[in-house]
Amino acid sequence: MKTTIFFIIVFIIVSCSTSSKKEADYSHLGDLTERDYIDHLASIGADYISNQETHEIRLTQESQSFLTQIYDRIISNNELLFVKGEQPSFHIVINKTPFIFSLPRAQFFISSGLIEKYLKSEELFVAALSAEIVKSNRNIYEKKIMIPLGFYSTEKMILLTRLKPETKYQVNEWTYIVLKRAGLDPTAFLNWIQVQNRNTLDFSLYLGDAIGISKEEHSFKNFMTKQGLIGTEKKTLEANSSKLFYKLINNISSKK
Repeated sequence: MKTTIFFIIVFIIVSCSTSSKKEADYSHLGDLTERDYIDHLASIGADYISNQETHEIRLTQESQSFLTQIYDRIISNNELLFVKGEQPSFHIVINKTPFIFSLPRAQFFISSGLIEKYLKSEELFVAALSAEIVKSNRNIYEKKIMIPLGFYSTEKMILLTRLKPETKYQVNEWTYIVLKRAGLDPTAFLNWIQVQNRNTLDFSLYLGDAIGISKEEHSFKNFMTKQGLIGTEKKTLEANSSKLFYKLINNISSKK
């Protein structure tokens, strides 16, 4: 299974060991294979975007290129972890509710509210996006019963892509690793977790469990401690952001 293989590769890289992830029991879903589920999950992105309640911002070519460059940098600097070949698609959805989620085949969905209110620096934005790149490229999604309806709300999409805490903790650690290998600040991911933890009311739909984010922060801090990095993290400032990032922000603000 890809996820199990990924566990092994990652923890060889960081020179530490971990126990294998316990397989969930999906027997009640009949003959639906993992590949079938991933293909189905990938296909609903178009249904979500075409939903009359979903309003997508048209990104400029420059903004699309900027986002693709981030994706390519993460993928190309983590060749042992990721599979190349997918052309990413980025969808900025007009919604005040903060959320970011992904689907297989490099599909990424981010709310305008999340970017404008909480991801005001490039480092924070990249950290949040990197976790979704990990999930999408490695097909890390919990298998859940999906009834084909032809349309999907934001709430349904978030529910379908939400991970169990144990899986999420592993993704967080992998995100730290891929950021570091890409020459980016991996401690920015702690800032992203803390943003959610400080604003649990706003993130209630995205998180599902307000208590869980505190445990997630604690788990990630423990991981950073083992890396010898607790106390070395820095505050992510807007001043660190590039002109291209600001142009993305302006693109989003001007199209609402």
